[in-house]
Amino acid sequence: MISKFRELFKYRNLLINLTKKELKVKYRGSILGFFWSLLNPILMTLVYSFVFSVVMRTGIKEFAVFLISALLPWNFLANSINLGVGSVVGNSALVKKIYFPREILPLSIIFSNFVNFMLELVALLIFLAVMRYPFYKILYYLPLVIIVQIFLVVGMTLIVSSLNVVFRDIQHLVTIFMLVWFFGTPIIYPISMVPKNFQILFIANPMSVITIFYRNMFYSVKFPELMLFPSLRSILVAVAVSILIFFAGYFLFKRLEPRFAEEI
Repeated sequence: MISKFRELFKYRNLLINLTKKELKVKYRGSILGFFWSLLNPILMTLVYSFVFSVVMRTGIKEFAVFLISALLPWNFLANSINLGVGSVVGNSALVKKIYFPREILPLSIIFSNFVNFMLELVALLIFLAVMRYPFYKILYYLPLVIIVQIFLVVGMTLIVSSLNVVFRDIQHLVTIFMLVWFFGTPIIYPISMVPKNFQILFIANPMSVITIFYRNMFYSVKFPELMLFPSLRSILVAVAVSILIFFAGYFLFKRLEPRFAEEI
């Protein structure tokens, strides 16, 4: 496996160029370009603040920040999987013509979304600083949470992108799966609203623990009564599941990789 990572490193320039291509395609023809990654979370926060503070009162203080703090990491996951599922099939000409580690294709999708995610986090931090949220108190958790999430995102994207080459129905099933996963993750509601009998199922979902950590860092520092830090056991389960999914996705991708050229 180490040799495979060395080979991937050897083709790092191709990965960088494909990532740049994905970023350019996303903002092609846009006047503001990358600034949309900064503006989007700010505009979303303003809209949610109006809707859930004036029109539909949820009872959760500053619901917009409550939602956006969990929605941004979810979007990183969802966009990577939804766009990555067709990354190999969509580059069939490239796959058939030259040799390179095929995992570069879904990885370029993930890295481009990661760049957008980091820009959105910067915008969120600026907004929170203006609102005087003391997010800096536990911000040292952020790199660790991001690393765990990257393991999960890479693993899931490798799984769906490789299976989609063999079973084209996967790209349609992913849409339904992501919708179920979204509502099974405490993004639009706090996990405290989930009946205790079902909370174990939600904690078994690694994205639940990840989103709770993001929310604890960016939102709950101001409203400690809503703070719900995951237990050590749930944290270890989330880390273990994320790493397991990463290795499962990698080995499945490499197992199916020899069939890619003939299947597409």
